[in-house]
Amino acid sequence: MISHALPAIFQHIEAPQRLHAEYLTMNEQLATLIGLLYTDGCLSPKGKSSWRCYFSNKSERLVAIFRECMMQCFALPSSRVRLGTTNDGLYRALVDSKEIGDELTHRFGTFRTLRYQSGELPKAHLPIKELLQHKVAPDFLKAAFSCDGGVNLYVARRTGTQWLIRGVYLACAHPQLRSEYCKLLRALGITARNVAGDGKLKIETEKDIRLFHQKIGFIEGVHITHTSKFWPSIEKQKLLEKVIQSYDVPAKVYKLPQFEKVR
Repeated sequence: MISHALPAIFQHIEAPQRLHAEYLTMNEQLATLIGLLYTDGCLSPKGKSSWRCYFSNKSERLVAIFRECMMQCFALPSSRVRLGTTNDGLYRALVDSKEIGDELTHRFGTFRTLRYQSGELPKAHLPIKELLQHKVAPDFLKAAFSCDGGVNLYVARRTGTQWLIRGVYLACAHPQLRSEYCKLLRALGITARNVAGDGKLKIETEKDIRLFHQKIGFIEGVHITHTSKFWPSIEKQKLLEKVIQSYDVPAKVYKLPQFEKVR
């Protein structure tokens, strides 16, 4: 059973919104929901006239947040959001609904980011203007980076010199969406480099990483994978905080035991 505590945006909500276009306003919950859908979610046809809204992730906490967003945005009882696990061990949540699918596709188009079998890219786009107008771009970006983003902090050494590699990144296979993520970050004063070869956008300078920490960050309780070479299973937000601290006291990072083999 998913029972993790939820972010503050869900703790003072009087009542869910009604399921009509004129009531589905862009707010923190909706921005978080679509941030999850553009990364680890999908909206696909079900049968002849319905839709399936689906989200899966290794983080039980993110699935709990997706569930709460669906309930609050679309006035759903908890029983309508079906929870479970996938065959490969991910947590998942899904909702089958013609009305919800119609509304989401009408408002945002497709959430698909991977190419079709024909090689054609889906015509996906981010609702940049709406996110900025309603001042919820940080909520959207926090959700997206919590799903498909990460943090780099490790020691590099060569011929007697050493330095720290620091960065924040978001993996995204869709070229247009990568450009739009960069545009959205720029609107918040953060510069990201669009690296097509890696399928990522990268935040690399001290100024920009500090701004990301101040304005966006990661959802608390979301962990880096246990297979990480240097930081297995650490919370993404906690590692981001270590990056910020490393600008003031870099010696603490150089002395960490996981970097012994790098010497």
